Amino acid sequence: MKLLVLTTVLICSVAVASGAQQLVAMPRKFPNVDQPLALAPDDTIQLLNRIVVDRAPGQRGTRLDVHFSTRTPASNSEARGQEADRLAQVVGPQAWSMGARRVTIAICDTRACAETREPPRDWYVYERGPGGVWQRVRLPGR
Repeated sequence: MKLLVLTTVLICSVAVASGAQQLVAMPRKFPNVDQPLALAPDDTIQLLNRIVVDRAPGQRGTRLDVHFSTRTPASNSEARGQEADRLAQVVGPQAWSMGARRVTIAICDTRACAETREPPRDWYVYERGPGGVWQRVRLPGR
């Protein structure tokens, strides 16, 4: 009887361990969304990635990271920031319903950025303010 229990435990342990290795070994494919999204009548962006970050170091609660690309030139930082502001209002309610305290929105100008192999050119952080409006917050040192 003890041998049967020991054998069963051993088989289960091996099965769980091999399943965990398979999960870890599965590569994540980015961009994971890669769909156009209309923010306004004449403003369509390419939504690239939605990534849920659950309790990163120094973070209180869940955060939603969103990457997008735009036809707005990098030289027009004000217009790009306004696009990010509009996108925050679009993704914010869903982020809040999943328990996210912050939304980070990044603008990618290269394929490598869309594939998360290089950092975005511009990024913005939002927190939910009064009335459910997502407001851009300034981070220390920025």
